[in-house]
Amino acid sequence: MKKLLFVACMIFISASAFAQGKTTWGVHGNYMIDSPSNFGVGANFGYELADNLRGVAEFNYFLKKDDVSYWNVEANVEYLFHIGENFTIYPLAGLDVTGAKISWEDGSTSKTKMGLNIGAGIEYAMSKDLSLKAEYNYKTQYDGWSVISFGIVMPF
Repeated sequence: MKKLLFVACMIFISASAFAQGKTTWGVHGNYMIDSPSNFGVGANFGYELADNLRGVAEFNYFLKKDDVSYWNVEANVEYLFHIGENFTIYPLAGLDVTGAKISWEDGSTSKTKMGLNIGAGIEYAMSKDLSLKAEYNYKTQYDGWSVISFGIVMPF
């Protein structure tokens, strides 16, 4: 699994190195809809690979609730539909690696799984340097789970 993740990351980095497009970064808050329904924080880095096609690398950490915490790393591709001057909507799909840690009084255990990530999002450009973002993601690990994210995106 580590080799597959390494290969996926190298493909994403290589594609980014040769593409010419807009680079963005963002931060967001997450809410895990499924049990244990906890909150998280995350950051992402995006690169426009071609017109209307963006690659995004993302890291999220979900706070501990009911003795369980989660983290995930994902690499997604988003197809951008520009609606008017300020709105962009997009479907997304990609690879996702999620880790879960369960703690109890005498110790802890953890497990990591790789899966798919599918979803959709919307961005509203408040200015040329700041956009608001809302996104829904469904992850296939651990019998499937859903996340809603709200955050900001900034070009650099």
